[in-house]
Amino acid sequence: MQDDLFRPTIHQESGAGRAPWRPDSIYYPAFFGGPLAAATLGLINGRRLRLGTGPMLAVAAAGVLCFGGRLALSAAVGGSSSLRLAGSVFGVLTALVVATVERRPYRAFTYRGGKPASLIGPGLAAVIGCGLVEAFVIFGLVR
Repeated sequence: MQDDLFRPTIHQESGAGRAPWRPDSIYYPAFFGGPLAAATLGLINGRRLRLGTGPMLAVAAAGVLCFGGRLALSAAVGGSSSLRLAGSVFGVLTALVVATVERRPYRAFTYRGGKPASLIGPGLAAVIGCGLVEAFVIFGLVR
């Protein structure tokens, strides 16, 4: 029983995968790209953090629900200029779920001496790609 006192609780893992991004950095692409960008980056980061099925489903469900909320609001309001703000709000809500789910595994990653990867390139790609997808879907819905 006393031997367990000296056993480390955080084990060194093999660095076979790519380094994850800081979960709090996903707020920026989420604000500009919407819920699909936040969910996409959250799922990729969850895979890098080797999350289980439950947390990954929570991130995916948050993205789908927030995107559905944005679509419902777009259909109700029509072609209003406040739809961009709604996309940002729903994107940040999705990023909040991502950060909540991934904060602990990311902290364990940093305690093992891991350094985060840069989110600049993937973040810009998610903002542009997912933002265009959302714009086309909303344009088709409102039109």
